[in-house]
Amino acid sequence: MKRIISILAAFILSIPLSALSITGSGIENPFPSLENIEKFDFASQDAAFDDITINLITTETGNEVFTYFGHTSLEIIVDGFDPIFYDYGFFTFSEGFYRNFIFGRLLYNIYATDGKSRIEGFSQEGRRVHRTALDSLSLQSRNALFSFLRYNARSENNTYLYDYYYDNCATRVRDIYNEATGGKFRQWASSINTGRTLREAANLSLDKNPIVSFTLNFLEGPDIDKPATLYDECFLPLELMSAVEEFENTESTIINDSGRIQYRRHSLNFYALIFSVSFFFASFFLYSSRLKALNRLSDIINGILCIYIFLLSSVLIFMMTATNHSVTYLNANFLYANPLAIVMTFEAFRGKRIRKRYYISFIELIIIALAFILKGMFPEVFIQDNLSVLMVMASLYLVNITHYFLLRERNLGSAS
Repeated sequence: MKRIISILAAFILSIPLSALSITGSGIENPFPSLENIEKFDFASQDAAFDDITINLITTETGNEVFTYFGHTSLEIIVDGFDPIFYDYGFFTFSEGFYRNFIFGRLLYNIYATDGKSRIEGFSQEGRRVHRTALDSLSLQSRNALFSFLRYNARSENNTYLYDYYYDNCATRVRDIYNEATGGKFRQWASSINTGRTLREAANLSLDKNPIVSFTLNFLEGPDIDKPATLYDECFLPLELMSAVEEFENTESTIINDSGRIQYRRHSLNFYALIFSVSFFFASFFLYSSRLKALNRLSDIINGILCIYIFLLSSVLIFMMTATNHSVTYLNANFLYANPLAIVMTFEAFRGKRIRKRYYISFIELIIIALAFILKGMFPEVFIQDNLSVLMVMASLYLVNITHYFLLRERNLGSAS
C-alpha cells in the first residue's frame, strides 16, 4: 500500500509541470467561423431576393444535460415560402463519435431544416421557443447573411470543431449576425462588462441540477474565470437573444409556449455549503455513536463520496493531459481532489483502520488552507473559481480527521 501511495503521489506532483506544456493534439477546425466569415464579402453580395425575412430563434432549456444551455437557430423566410431553419450544433452517433467525444474532437454540423418541423419538435420536448426579428438589417445584409448560410451548409463546409464556450450554436450565429451589422453588434456588446465570468454565466443554466453543475465546474479550469463582456456571454442562447433585443430595440415573441422549466436561483457555492455542513455533522453524529451499525453507515457514505472523487479526479487528469478539452487545462482541482481518494475508499469500506485516511486528509487540508491564503493574497493570479470544490473536499477531510480522533479516544477509553 505504501508503494501505491508513493507512486500516486509522485504522479500527482508531476502533473503541474506537464500541464504547463499542454497544447492538445492540434486538431484542425474544418470550417473556422471567423476566418470564413471574413473571407466572405458581405458588402458585395447582390440583393437576390426582395422579400426575405430573417429571425433569431431561441429555444429554452430541455431536460437532457446537452440541452441545459438552450439552442439558437436562424429562421429564413423567402418570398413567402415556408421557413427554413439553419441550425449549428447538430451531431450524430456515427462510428467513432464516442472516441472523438472523449478526446475532445467534437465535430458538429450545420444543417438547413424545415422550420415548422423544428418548432413542433421543440414543442414535444416541452421547450419554449422565442422569435426575434432582425429588422435592422438592410435588404443587402439579409441577402448576404442568407448567402453565407447556404455556403456554410454545403456538404464540404458544414462540419466544424465545437467548443463549449467559444464555438457553439450561439457563437456561430452571433458572429454571422455581427458581420451582417458591419461589426457594430460586437463593438456595442464588447463595450458592456457584465460583471460576471463565463463560468458564472454558465452556472445560471446549470443550477437546476447541483450534481451536474458541481461535476462540470470541477472539470473546468481557469480559462473561463476571466471577466466577460456581453459579447462573450452570447455563447448562451438566452443571453444572445437578450442582447439582440436590446441592440435591435425590439421584443421577442413567444411562438411555442409549451411550458418553462423553473430554475432554483441559488449559486453552486450555496449548494456546496449546505452539502458540506450537512455531510460533516451527519458523519460526526453517526461515527460518535456507540452503535457499530451507525459507524459502518458513516464509513460507507464516506467511501461512496471517495469513489466519486476518485473517478472525477481521474477523469480530470486524463482530460488535462491527453485530450483536446482545452477548458480543463491547468485545472488546480486535482491538487485538492485526486486519485489518492481510492486509498481512503478502501479504508472506509473495510471500516477497521483510518490511519491513512487521517494522514492524507491532514496533508490535503494544509494544501486547501494554502490555496485560500494564495487566493486572498494574489486574486489576479489564482483566478480559478473553485470555492465549491474546496468546501466539499474540506468537509470530507475534516470528517476523516474527526473520525480518527473519535476512534482514538474510544480505544483509549476502552483500554483504561
